[in-house]
Amino acid sequence: MLKTSEERVKLLKAGISARRIEQLYIINNDIKILSIPVLFEAVEVHQEIEDKGFFCELTTEYMNA
Repeated sequence: MLKTSEERVKLLKAGISARRIEQLYIINNDIKILSIPVLFEAVEVHQEIEDKGFFCELTTEYMNA
């Protein structure tokens, strides 16, 4: 289930979140999670283009898995 990107895109277009699609993929393909990762979700991204390059500041928020 959900082995092709087309299947996942259909679910995204139907309004299902990427996180939920990932959960369905893990459950339906018998993937075992050995350790729970620490997850952060981007809350705000601030970008500036300066004379010598590109600056990006990312604000994150801790999430429970």
